[in-house]
Amino acid sequence: MKPINVGLLGIGTVGGGTWDVLSRNADEIQRRAGRAIRISQVADKAVGKARKRVGKKAKVLSDAFRVVRDA
Repeated sequence: MKPINVGLLGIGTVGGGTWDVLSRNADEIQRRAGRAIRISQVADKAVGKARKRVGKKAKVLSDAFRVVRDA
C-alpha cells in the first residue's frame, strides 16, 4: 500500500519534534495504521539548517506555500 505523504511547515521545536517522533516510531505507526507515514517535504526559512536535520530523507524548501500546494 502507498505511504501517506506528509509535509512539515517548519523544522524548529514543534516540526522537529514531529519529525523525530514520526521517524523514531515509523515501524509501529505502519503496523498500527496499515500504511507508512512518509515526510516527503519540509519548508523552513533556514533551509541550510533544515537540510542538515533531514538529510536526503525529504525535500527541503523555503516556500511553505509550495508544500501546501503539492500536498
